[in-house]
Amino acid sequence: MSAGTDLSQAWRLARRELRSGLHGFGVFLGCLFLGVFAISAIGSFTAAARQGLLADAGALLGGDLEVRLAHRPISPEQEAFLRQRGTASSVLELRSMVRSLKDDQRTLVELKAVDAAYPLYGELLSDPPQPLSLALAARDGHFGALAEAALLERLQLHIGDRLQLGEATYILRGVLTREPDRNISAFSLGPRLLVSQESLAASGLLQPGSLVSYAYRLRLPQRDATEALRMELQATFPDAGWRLRSWKEAAPRVRYFLDRMNLNLTLVGLCALLVGGLGVAGAVRGYLAGKVLHIATLKCLGAPAAVIFLAYLLQVLLLGALGSGLGLAGGAALPWLLDWLFAAQLPVPLAPGLFPEVLANAALFGLLTALVFSLKPLGSSLRVSPAVLFRGYTLSGTEPPGRRVQLAIALAALALATLAIATASDRRLALWFIGGVLVCFALFHLLARGVIRQAARLPRPSSPALRLGLGNIHRRGAPAASAIFSLGLGLTALVVITQVQGNLRTLVDDTLPREAPAYFILDLQPDQVAAFDALLQALPPVERRERYPTLRGRITAIAGVPVEQAPIAPEAQWAVRGDRFLSYAAEFPNGSTLTAGTWWPPDYRGEPLVSLTADLAQGFGVGVGDTLRVNVLGREVTARIAALRQVDWSTLELNFALIFAPGLLEGAPQTYLAAIHVQPQGEAAVFRAVTRAFPNVSVIGTREVLTNVTRTLERIGAAFTAMAGLVLLSGLLVLAGAVSADQHRRIHDAVIFKVCGATRRDILAAFAAEFLLLGLCAGGLSALVGSLAAWGISKGLMNTPFSLHPLALLATLLLGLLATLLLGLLGTWKALGQKPAALLREE
Repeated sequence: MSAGTDLSQAWRLARRELRSGLHGFGVFLGCLFLGVFAISAIGSFTAAARQGLLADAGALLGGDLEVRLAHRPISPEQEAFLRQRGTASSVLELRSMVRSLKDDQRTLVELKAVDAAYPLYGELLSDPPQPLSLALAARDGHFGALAEAALLERLQLHIGDRLQLGEATYILRGVLTREPDRNISAFSLGPRLLVSQESLAASGLLQPGSLVSYAYRLRLPQRDATEALRMELQATFPDAGWRLRSWKEAAPRVRYFLDRMNLNLTLVGLCALLVGGLGVAGAVRGYLAGKVLHIATLKCLGAPAAVIFLAYLLQVLLLGALGSGLGLAGGAALPWLLDWLFAAQLPVPLAPGLFPEVLANAALFGLLTALVFSLKPLGSSLRVSPAVLFRGYTLSGTEPPGRRVQLAIALAALALATLAIATASDRRLALWFIGGVLVCFALFHLLARGVIRQAARLPRPSSPALRLGLGNIHRRGAPAASAIFSLGLGLTALVVITQVQGNLRTLVDDTLPREAPAYFILDLQPDQVAAFDALLQALPPVERRERYPTLRGRITAIAGVPVEQAPIAPEAQWAVRGDRFLSYAAEFPNGSTLTAGTWWPPDYRGEPLVSLTADLAQGFGVGVGDTLRVNVLGREVTARIAALRQVDWSTLELNFALIFAPGLLEGAPQTYLAAIHVQPQGEAAVFRAVTRAFPNVSVIGTREVLTNVTRTLERIGAAFTAMAGLVLLSGLLVLAGAVSADQHRRIHDAVIFKVCGATRRDILAAFAAEFLLLGLCAGGLSALVGSLAAWGISKGLMNTPFSLHPLALLATLLLGLLATLLLGLLGTWKALGQKPAALLREE
């Protein structure tokens, strides 16, 4: 036969086989659906979020082009240049304390001061609705302000109440409900308060060196001219020290966060798909076992092996396409559903749509997984001779599939790994994932075989139910291997995520509060330092304090290479994404360990020197003797690296990634940053004393920050836990398929037990003992392997302490036990109701 004739014959056979329905392929379809749904849903949501950010980019940025500076405004010449190119608007952002004049309560707010042209794009909404100019205008001797609902709840305020901000008094004129250019962030230190720039000038908060961010936005007549204008600005003002962003770069951190979440969740979804691959293999093997006579008949009638192989491969591919298609439909619909139900609660705007690349990748993942796990049973079915099949034997699953099929399996697996790497934004992480999957599969395969062998060697228990249950684990054709393998992998993923999440929560809730300062003080002016020290000295609850001068600077070159061209490791990219806090000190900072170089003497006055953290130096690829160039308030400073430090940031002790030697920055406008360690019972008194004496400073409570961090971790952890749940659900489907495939043997055993005088209760106890033992094995192995993996992630990747959370492990064991017992007994319930006579007549 020619290849075309073979394919035509195979298609005809496949079509006739499928007429009998999809019986036996429920697990096959379910496993592929879950995996493909997870991958396509994650990809579609990320693509819709990116599209939403791009569609709303002008509003998110506040203009077509943004010029941003820290600490200082642009010069009049620069401002005039901008206003000649388009419609301009300026926004000032800072943190400050606000006080309710009703009951003297105080809290930290994210303050934003806008001009009359704001907003250039989008619409600002308030409740009650009113023009922004009227809401913020000065009337009856007081300026107006809009605040988020969280501020009203925190200070028990109502519209019409008065607030004090610095030296200015405001009337709360409405609740801020929508801010088009609000930076999308999972983390903030306080609710938003919106005021006019005119009122901010009267508040006295704008002091030299204050931590103020100045943003100048332009709306251009033609948006396509944005890049040309940026290049013109860079050429005209090369030493301006500002940061330029176009509308295409709006919310870059959100995009980075989305990309990382998409990658990590996609890999977990791929793990669910691979675990489901075991169900695919089991379903194909069980289906072919029921087609033994068909295959034998076709061989005896002269059908070539290639035709038989193609006929059943076409069925697998068609059903794989069906399962993948259902998953693709669900994943593609998810952004539409989320936008319809939760548009107001989502942290990013969604632009739902069909994203062909995302769906194509997810479909390829599904079909390649179906191929990898179905080719072996397909190949094995063709290695059995018709004579053996007609003698009544069935497929054992141990027949070698043949070299060609093994090569095809290897190529499909290689294509699956290549696809995972090619579609990942972090290739290194994808490689680690593939290596981890191979290790886990090999490990659990060995562990499952070890459990079965050990069960065969154990002495027989005196209890009949336990003896029968133990014997069922190691008998030929038992589902023990599939149960331990699939359920163990799913539970392991759950253990890893819950243990890592639990350790991060412990780090935030328990370790940090004991060691961290109670408050951080920002924007302390140089002329307030003496009075500030005297005040803290007079407060008994204050245990100790630290204080550093602070400036903000942007790293522009590393070892003489501009940051845009320097090879910077991904974990160090944060340090060059904008302005960073830096300081100078004569003494070596507390809480640091010198790892390389030497610290300068206290009275040093020489060439510019700098010390940076060892992890940052490693990410930059520099060491002692290399140089860093930093733009500080528009001035380029080049300093030689004199010392490297190891800093434990998890303690929240006051420290800096970059610390300069004395003699360089003392004359620059600056403020002071202080940390106060306070006895817990005196925190409220210290807070009131500091905010009353220094209304211009910002007081950040560590406990509030930790609460915010915990909330963020819980949200992120919930997403990963849900994905781990999908992995576990795939494992349960595999277990259900294995039990279902073994049902005929259980019916046979139940009938023999009944003939021998066993009651239904005795039979149920024997089956329950088998599944309880399997659940204990799967849960125990997953608890051990998952805890070791979580320890490696915490100690190796995250460099944080690790402690075992026994309640999480106990919950994992119980989940494994209950799931295995429930699915096992449901799958064998039919066996309990079988009448012995019907089966014995067949025998």
